[in-house]
Amino acid sequence: MSKHNTVEIESGPKRFDLVKPYEYRGQRYDMFVAREPKVRDLRRFLKVAESDSIHAIQVTLADLCGVDEPVIGEASIKDFGVMRKWFEDFLQDLIPDSEK
Repeated sequence: MSKHNTVEIESGPKRFDLVKPYEYRGQRYDMFVAREPKVRDLRRFLKVAESDSIHAIQVTLADLCGVDEPVIGEASIKDFGVMRKWFEDFLQDLIPDSEK
């Protein structure tokens, strides 16, 4: 008999209201909306994370928010930290309780 893991994750898009809005190349950013991560996002994240975990999160968040990677790079560390935590929490939900 196989045991199914139940993964409880927030489905749908996630809105991030920036604590420190900014302007980059003439465009103002005061919030981002990230789509729900997909398997392809996880694969790309893991591939890039082998060499630079911060860059991997930046690339992944840019993909999820539909913006160019440098746009995420201009976010404050505080705002980046909130988005990073959301993504890391999403990854934690993928790990079975027995492996935590």
